[in-house]
Amino acid sequence: MNVGRDSGKMAGSRVLMFVLLTVVFSECLSNELKDYCNMHRFENLPGGLRFTKEVVTTEFATVSSFKAIHCCLRGYRSIEWFKDNRAYPWPGGESHFILYPESANQTIYTQEVRASDAGRYSCQARNDTTTLEADITLAILGEDSGGYTGRPLPTFKPASQLVPLGGTARLFCEAYLGRVGLPDARNSVTWSKADSNITLPNHGRVSQHRVSREEDQIVGSYLDIEDINLEDYGEYTCEVSNGVDEEITLPAHVYRQEPQFTLGLPNGSWRKSLLLAVLVLILLCSAGAFYARCWLPLALLCRDKFAPLEENDGKECDALVCYHEKDSNLIVGIIIPTLETRHRYKCSSLELSNLSHNWSSEIAPHAGTARRVILVLSPSSLSNNWSDSSVVSVFKQLSTLSSRTIVVTLKNLPNLTTMAKSSRRSHEGGIVFDRLKILHWDEGGGSGAGGYKFWYKLRLAMPPVRPPSCESGCQSVAMIVQANGKSSQQKAHSRESLEVLV
Repeated sequence: MNVGRDSGKMAGSRVLMFVLLTVVFSECLSNELKDYCNMHRFENLPGGLRFTKEVVTTEFATVSSFKAIHCCLRGYRSIEWFKDNRAYPWPGGESHFILYPESANQTIYTQEVRASDAGRYSCQARNDTTTLEADITLAILGEDSGGYTGRPLPTFKPASQLVPLGGTARLFCEAYLGRVGLPDARNSVTWSKADSNITLPNHGRVSQHRVSREEDQIVGSYLDIEDINLEDYGEYTCEVSNGVDEEITLPAHVYRQEPQFTLGLPNGSWRKSLLLAVLVLILLCSAGAFYARCWLPLALLCRDKFAPLEENDGKECDALVCYHEKDSNLIVGIIIPTLETRHRYKCSSLELSNLSHNWSSEIAPHAGTARRVILVLSPSSLSNNWSDSSVVSVFKQLSTLSSRTIVVTLKNLPNLTTMAKSSRRSHEGGIVFDRLKILHWDEGGGSGAGGYKFWYKLRLAMPPVRPPSCESGCQSVAMIVQANGKSSQQKAHSRESLEVLV
């Protein structure tokens, strides 16, 4: 009777121990599923959708064992799993894997692997602009539930890397070893440099960190090399052993990367490419707008600063401004005062008669005293006969003057090409346009004071001037005071010249 009671107690103890072990095992697996994607993550990742650690390419499992497959990411809006191109969820006859919600769907797992679970699993992550995808192949070892004891099987082979001096390298290797029944057998994974027999340390600038999962059936190691120097470049080997007689060696190289210019745009980052293109377009438009607006002021600044001055040439003034009586308000009120007070030119004026075909005879005696001749041409000055023939006649006369001539038109001219052809057909010779500078009063946004482009182009056609001195400034002010007196004297002189010609 006592024997029966003792046997019952022993059976109850065994059941209790089995339950406790099952609870502990389940708790350990649950912690592993939660923590896997939070440990040993990449550092200093750029923004956007990224894998946060290496994605294992091949997984192994034995029948009836626990198995988990991971895709660790960040910056995603959704993750979708596929098996052999079929989206999750899968029917039991195809796969027994289910999502693990506590890992934000980065993990799928099954408590008991079946032979039908073998295949290619894919995780596909998306955000608003990018899609990332990784494939993991699951192989089932054997048709029974016995443990695997053969040669280590690589699940992730380390990849060679290009790293600049002072940079950081990270190598990772992992292999499936299964369970070895021998009590003294112990799984191991170690990194070493190919030209040295010394095992790399577990801490410091160059260090390795052992990891494992699924009850040490899968072991791996990270090799981190910080602040790389010349001696760190070369071949490294990862040796994985099952503690008996089976081991594998997985090599990888760390090569030196030469400095080079890169835009830093990852593949598929069309948003950054678009932003860069928009930025370049804005810069080009800004440069074009700056050139269109500022090339005249810059050209004028450089001309006045570096061009030789027209001095000691026997000329009395910079410009002889010729005009018809009907345009006198514009000339005396705006053009001459602006040239003298604001732009520091010395000007004299000449009022012309109504006989436009004799203007060259009126201007010629005075043209030799001025460096430039400025003629204001308007329909009023031509008795409202603004035609090709009348304008061509004036241009022909002006192109024969000894001084360079600037023509300021108050109305748009007829077609210059047509005018040139018309002048060549005449018997009196054509227009020499090289001796004429033709400007439109309203150019550059006309107003009562002329367009801004007009004044820049007029000054470019005038002689260079240096920054004002006190003497020249005082002289310009005196010229303004005497402008009305000069105008009346020149008007009388012009009429006397006309009477002599008649």
